[in-house]
Amino acid sequence: MDESAFALWRRRLSQPSTPGMDASSPRAHWLPLCLMALCLAAQVVARYRFGFLPENTWQGLHILMGLSGCLLILTLFHGRAMLQRVSAKTWAHLGIGIIAFLLFWHLGRIDSYHRWWADSVNPSDAFAPVYGFIYFASASTLFRLIVPFVTVWLLFSTRPRDLGLSLKGAGWRESPTPLWPVYLLLFICVLPFVIYVADTAPFLAKYPLGRAMIHKGAIALEHLFVHECFYLLIFISGEAFWRGYLSFGLERDFGLYALPMMIVPYVTAHFGKPLSETLGAIVAGAILGWLALKHRSIWLGVALHFAVALTMDLLAIHYNGFTIKVP
Repeated sequence: MDESAFALWRRRLSQPSTPGMDASSPRAHWLPLCLMALCLAAQVVARYRFGFLPENTWQGLHILMGLSGCLLILTLFHGRAMLQRVSAKTWAHLGIGIIAFLLFWHLGRIDSYHRWWADSVNPSDAFAPVYGFIYFASASTLFRLIVPFVTVWLLFSTRPRDLGLSLKGAGWRESPTPLWPVYLLLFICVLPFVIYVADTAPFLAKYPLGRAMIHKGAIALEHLFVHECFYLLIFISGEAFWRGYLSFGLERDFGLYALPMMIVPYVTAHFGKPLSETLGAIVAGAILGWLALKHRSIWLGVALHFAVALTMDLLAIHYNGFTIKVP
């Protein structure tokens, strides 16, 4: 009895954790995963509370430090042999992703728009207040979706559907149990926290992200609508990059350790947002990444992420005392 139970336990441990893994994929253990999360959290706190490399120019170094910590912990628990088994294709996939993200970070944010393009825009243009955000969303689509996905498709014949962009695996067609209630439950769990922080000074100073839309305490409805449409584009490109390109692309050689490798740059992308949100990105990234790998799709994650962001914007508008001006 004991032997059969032990054999069953060993057999389950040897099975892949997600359908994208095979017998050669490493089995992740909870202790190194937790240590990676704690090291990243400590790095975030050091930046926010103690001013450790706070400038945006240090973004690449923060990512390098975070990934180095993950690889060091992997080596301590699994030995150097695990890293030696990682293919050159996987390392190249990771490198391409990090380069694409850093290009977006240094060239694609709203401050880049103000530095290079804002002076050429006619301030009387009806949509001038949202052009900066449109630039941000367009750059996100270019650097986090088009560039990395097209590059690995041309170099390695890796198709977008192999990186989580397929609708067939989204959970509403093939699975006998619909997955959307899981994401709805996640939204319900996150909602009290969002409501709690929505009335705090750091939150109100940051949100809504489209601050340029606000004129004399009011936001035009058409501006808000365009802003939210491009906000959705940001989440499509973002989830495609984080949960798709990085998580799926690293999955076979790193197993579930692909998640902390993805979470490192994902968390640094939140630098500048409130500390609580940046730390929360560690947990949120892990949950969304695991669900995407388990069910082979990013799309329900897009819906969840956008629903939370839209709620945050509307709460920020309310608690800041702004009004929505209907034409």
